[in-house]
Amino acid sequence: MKKAWMLPVQATDAGHISPPSDHPLLYSGIKPSRLLAAMIPCLAGIGFAYQSIATALDRRNFPPPGEMIDVEGCRLHMQLMGSGRPTVVLETGLGGMSAAWGWIQPEVAHFTRVFDYDRAGLGWSESSDRPITAFLVVRRLHRLLDAAGIDGPYVLVGHSIGGLFMRVFAHLYPDEVAGMVLIDAAHPDQYSRSPAITRHMDSGFRMLENIPLLARLGYVRMTRFFNSWAEGLPDRQAAEAEAFLASHRHLKTTRDESLAWETVCSETRCTRGLGDKPLTVISAGKDVLPGALEMQRELAALSTNSLHFVVKGADHVTLVTHREYALTVVEAVCQLVKR
Repeated sequence: MKKAWMLPVQATDAGHISPPSDHPLLYSGIKPSRLLAAMIPCLAGIGFAYQSIATALDRRNFPPPGEMIDVEGCRLHMQLMGSGRPTVVLETGLGGMSAAWGWIQPEVAHFTRVFDYDRAGLGWSESSDRPITAFLVVRRLHRLLDAAGIDGPYVLVGHSIGGLFMRVFAHLYPDEVAGMVLIDAAHPDQYSRSPAITRHMDSGFRMLENIPLLARLGYVRMTRFFNSWAEGLPDRQAAEAEAFLASHRHLKTTRDESLAWETVCSETRCTRGLGDKPLTVISAGKDVLPGALEMQRELAALSTNSLHFVVKGADHVTLVTHREYALTVVEAVCQLVKR
């Protein structure tokens, strides 16, 4: 068996094996461990420079497609399409951004006015140093709508954790809400009620702990770590999403949102139901964890005027990012607006 890849060795008096004394690493007086320790800062510096240059290029190549509006000293990015009432308000999932609605927003704009935006620290929106809570996110969204001159009634559309935010919005501003669509929305008790979901979330949240550092060093960008979250979107929105899914600022906020999970869920548990306002619950039919479908049915019970259906073949992400499934969401929004 060939062993050309191994360092040549020689036996010492004590019977131990060591590299020969004329090996170049030892001849130069540098031990391999010290060489590795010296290389790590160098590689980190290269990665940091690579990330900084790429981020600057992203800012030039992907300017905000919508408007930037100041809300409480934080400039938030928003887009408005279409005309008519009610206004559909789109809220993305954990770490999401406005580009995620690349299929859905233009289609909804064919039959009514539709609004999307980036939460503080995500996408094109500026960061905020205030701790993330559902009440803060929702009040900021309401003030953004007001500052942009977009009045109700609203049909609220929330994906994943965005469903929790939309429930809090309906609780705080019930007279401005005409209906709601929940897209595979989070249930505030899902972490404690399903061991499979607990394991899945623990794994994801642990991964996010170190992601901001890895993003700053260029590792996330180089490995295209999160690009699957953008696959299937229209070309422009996919490129925008991929850029931000390698951004330190965007991923730091994503990590911070995961750390605020229990706070957001606690606030959502305090909300009331929707009464008889129209509600549509759309659930993924692929890669569904045990207990998830039961909790999706419970979300449908938030209104006495609700519909619930499962989209076969769609998973939690592709419900929004893949055209064939996104058009199912569009049809559900259209039907609810008519209701």
